[in-house]
Amino acid sequence: MDIAQEHGPEGQFRQIVEMAPYAIVMIGESGRIEMVNRQAEIIFGYGRAELTEQPIEILLPERFRGVHPGHRAGFMKDPSPRLMGIGRDLNGRRKDGSEFPVEIGLTPIRTAEGMKVVSAIVDLTERKRQEEQFRQVVEMAPNGMVMINETGIIELVNSQAEIIFGYARSELLGQSIDILLPARFRGHHPQHRASYFSGPSPRAMGSGRDLYGLRKDGSEFPVEIGLNPIVTSTGVKVLSAIVDITARKQSELHLSNLVSQLTRSNDDLNNFAYVASHDLKSPLRGVDQLATWIAEDLNDALSDETKEHLRLMRSRISRMEMLLDDLLAYSRVGQSDNPVGLVNTAILVSDIFELAASRKKIRLVADDLPSVRTQKVPLELVLRNLINNAIKHHDKPEGTIWVKAAPYAGGHEFSVTDDGPGIPAEHQKRVFTIFQTLKPRDEVEGSGMGLAIVKKAVETVGGTVTLISDGKTGCTFRFTWPTQAD
Repeated sequence: MDIAQEHGPEGQFRQIVEMAPYAIVMIGESGRIEMVNRQAEIIFGYGRAELTEQPIEILLPERFRGVHPGHRAGFMKDPSPRLMGIGRDLNGRRKDGSEFPVEIGLTPIRTAEGMKVVSAIVDLTERKRQEEQFRQVVEMAPNGMVMINETGIIELVNSQAEIIFGYARSELLGQSIDILLPARFRGHHPQHRASYFSGPSPRAMGSGRDLYGLRKDGSEFPVEIGLNPIVTSTGVKVLSAIVDITARKQSELHLSNLVSQLTRSNDDLNNFAYVASHDLKSPLRGVDQLATWIAEDLNDALSDETKEHLRLMRSRISRMEMLLDDLLAYSRVGQSDNPVGLVNTAILVSDIFELAASRKKIRLVADDLPSVRTQKVPLELVLRNLINNAIKHHDKPEGTIWVKAAPYAGGHEFSVTDDGPGIPAEHQKRVFTIFQTLKPRDEVEGSGMGLAIVKKAVETVGGTVTLISDGKTGCTFRFTWPTQAD
């Protein structure tokens, strides 16, 4: 084909070559360089005059120069546009002797002077550097990484993928991705893959359903897969991040079993509390009644020691009934189905204090208490136990209880303070433990569960409770109470 006919005047052709964004080198049938552009000078480090009339082998690494004339002669026998060196790495050689990776496209042109070959040469140094960085990032990833092309052929895997699936890298490269899928999923996978490539975007694979991988030994395991499209010079690829979630599934199953066991235990506790509250209290009342009758019938005949024994017996029966009531209350904390509403805590505290029976002259100070949106019953349970506790354990004939509240993020912080004996530091850590009392059982009224009930009720709604006391005079119980939605 004549250059002048196909490409116009020679000057125009040379102008086009000169403006090309990549290196252009044209040789004749002899293999000598007849024309180069500015990009070729830049890439190879030669001046134009240094290359003209030189054999093309001047731009090749020395180890390839001996065989290249044979390759060139073979191309001249059957000239056609093609990529040079398909399937293998090509390198160019600069004037300073350094080598660099290249991509070369060959185009034959028939002219009046004979056959010419135009080589378009692209310096791949930067691309190779980026590819290497990409490979390093993939290799260092903590998850299995597998990259496929549009036909589903595996082009890249990392060491984690080898570990997860049990294959060597060489066993996976060039294979269909189906090799890593259980047989029951393979029939539909080409359709899913085609659908993804039609609109590729980062996404989780198989959202909402269980996914499984297939190891070399034929065993299956649960996986999570994230898909990321990557645009390359050879088309769109998909990089899959694969996580073996076997341990997570086992943990979830274990947790589910524990929750089931806990649910059964709670049900058993509730049943026990119900039985204790209803079935045990009846015979206790019977024993208390018998003790009362004995005291009434034999009052004059009883010794002082026997009367004291009867008193102690009735006192312990009363404490046992209280314990059963508190056990039931403790078991039911957090299970209340009472509706959420606006609770006036000022009225609530006043009512609790008025119902608290005491021979002591205790004064209540409760100013500016808020109305809070919550379930009334659990908040009342907390305040009643704290107020009754302050009254019951007060060691003076007169005293004061202060109830305060202040807003905090998401709710209110309440405090109940007394001017009683305080709680020694060595006892403060165990006051919220079930069945704990700071005095002998016969010297104190109560089950030892009041503060345990307070702690459980507060923590059930997401609050916290703390004790402040110098161990000498008074103590303060502070608890946070989040605002609850309807």
